[in-house]
Amino acid sequence: MAKIIKFLYNTILFVCLFLHVTYGDRECVTSADCQKKYHGNQHLSKCRYGHCVSYTK
Repeated sequence: MAKIIKFLYNTILFVCLFLHVTYGDRECVTSADCQKKYHGNQHLSKCRYGHCVSYTK
């Protein structure tokens, strides 16, 4: 019984750490987040795959 609980605890801990590493470093969720974060930027900023990307028209 203790081995099962220990296994479940370790599995949950591993999944939480994996999700934090995977999704924890995102700069933005929407393009509006980029506009707020880099408001002095003269180029357009869009959110692509969790990172702000600047480009010109």
